Amino acid sequence: MKLTSAAMTVALLTCTTLVNAAIPYQDKHYQFTQPDGETITLILNGNNYFAQQRTVGGKLVVYDDALRGMAYAQLSADGEALISTGVLVSNRAKQGVKVRQSEDYQQGLSSAIIAKKVKTAQQSMLGLLSHDLAHRRHEEHKTELTQLNTSITGKVKGLTIIIDFPDERGTITKAQIERFLNDENYSEFGNAQSVRGYFTSVSGGKLDYTNTVTAYYTAKNNKAYYADSSLSSTVRSQELIKEALNWLEFNQGFDFRSLTTNSSGQIRGLNIFYAGNSDSAWSKGLWPHMARLSPRFCADGVCTDRYQITDMGDSLAIGTFVHESGHLITNWPDLYDYDGSSEGSVASFGVMGFGAIGTSNRFEPTPPVAHFRALAGWDNVIELNPALNSNAPSGQLSHISGSNTSYKWSNPNNTNEAFYIEAIHQSGQHSQQLDSGLAIWHVDPAGNNSNEWYPYIQMEHGDASRDPENGRNRGDNGDLFNVAGEFSATLPNALAQRGTNALWWNGDASGLRISNISDPAAEIRFTVSATLPPPPKGDIYSGYLADKEQAIQPNGRWFQYNGGVIDAVLSGPASADFDLKLEAWKNGQWQQVAISETPSSQETIRYTASAGYYRIIIYSYRGAGDYRLTVQK
Repeated sequence: MKLTSAAMTVALLTCTTLVNAAIPYQDKHYQFTQPDGETITLILNGNNYFAQQRTVGGKLVVYDDALRGMAYAQLSADGEALISTGVLVSNRAKQGVKVRQSEDYQQGLSSAIIAKKVKTAQQSMLGLLSHDLAHRRHEEHKTELTQLNTSITGKVKGLTIIIDFPDERGTITKAQIERFLNDENYSEFGNAQSVRGYFTSVSGGKLDYTNTVTAYYTAKNNKAYYADSSLSSTVRSQELIKEALNWLEFNQGFDFRSLTTNSSGQIRGLNIFYAGNSDSAWSKGLWPHMARLSPRFCADGVCTDRYQITDMGDSLAIGTFVHESGHLITNWPDLYDYDGSSEGSVASFGVMGFGAIGTSNRFEPTPPVAHFRALAGWDNVIELNPALNSNAPSGQLSHISGSNTSYKWSNPNNTNEAFYIEAIHQSGQHSQQLDSGLAIWHVDPAGNNSNEWYPYIQMEHGDASRDPENGRNRGDNGDLFNVAGEFSATLPNALAQRGTNALWWNGDASGLRISNISDPAAEIRFTVSATLPPPPKGDIYSGYLADKEQAIQPNGRWFQYNGGVIDAVLSGPASADFDLKLEAWKNGQWQQVAISETPSSQETIRYTASAGYYRIIIYSYRGAGDYRLTVQK
């Protein structure tokens, strides 16, 4: 229990929050106490990168630092921001002021402006990096991607610290929280299961995630000190967390070695519950969030990394805790659209989308999609592409919902890209799903969840309407494939609707066709017929890289391009880690415009280029071997 070294608690980076780990909000109601003591109700939509707050009547509001309260908002003259009107929100009748009983829904920021703000927030969270820090961030990025692709099975032990305040004591007992987290049979507060029960269920019994729950730590200061809405949510909350960790180390003699760590010796599951409500404005004070503790805390040879902190209120629902645990213990990214221009593609059909925050699924979250279960080592995955599996089954196949098996059809020229196939039936852990039928996921880590038309995971919607991508809903009962559906190079949707169908993202035919799908049931039957795709389009370059060596293509030179989409696909040795970069000649020098750097030698870049001069660089981050580069433009 001896602190390893005070020097170990140095800050790794100026960033405090991990990109791709934001809590989603859908019509979340919360109460805020104004400076004069009036409590108002606000409605929140968005996430931790950006959210718009409204009154119940639809008026936009922002926190006003000068007034130290929530004020009615208006668009700035340039339309780039929401600014305070200088008038505090109130429902009280005041002399000469008419109470707002019914308000018109006020127009907020455009999706384009929100997208800019999300990008700015993400860059701010990464910090302003010097060359050395940028290199360190590159190393961390590699580590995070490696951890994403690492299975997690067996017994995993997290830590949940419960905190109250001198002026607000905890009303939910330690025993209740232990049951909420660890009971095998649990139904308190309306939950269908505990956090442990959820992960046991979705992993097919391969993951046993439990938490050590501390006694209540009573903070040094009253709650208002930490809930100060004039400060970012990572300021006083991290001060509070460090207080509690030091108390555990020096007063309680806690053995931090008892916790499960990742390959870097960092605690996988660090969770903080505090008494009452947040009593803060969105993203301020004690507002619930996930972040990286900085400077980190180290003891007993292990250190902190990320944490989640949230208020307990007067009841507990497992949804948000499970979603955030998906980040903490498995490194899964979010699958919803941060900028609000759509509802993503996976929408409510997966726990890392909106499958854990709805009215009912917050008590019984939907499972992770097949790809994430496969990464975690929870599914037995059968490769269907005969180009990669000479024993691939074909003809009539079947799949049972919740069986911890799945099928996939991988891209031989980019093995990071694949279609995953599984049955979903509205029963068991899938009880809160919106539909029953066959689910098809188009997976490509080169995609971005804030780009609804090229996300990391695209759900192929059987009704062809792509409602979530178009912002119409978060999924419905027509999204899964059933007896009337077919999946091929041309179906279910016209490419004018921006769906890929069974094509790879570069437009090549995958050769996959699924037909004769049976009626929705716990077991779905379907027919897989493989059609030999045409040879890949584009120019092919090959070569050999030594460790840490790089090569420039085409043929050590550059190429002139009149503008359009450049697709570059790299395939290298499994024993090495090759990266792929695209550079453009700008302002008299070569500048990087796109990069793919997964912890493998399978890399993909898709870049919409303007007219100019370009070159492609293949770099050995680790290892040596032959590579093949396909460039289509």
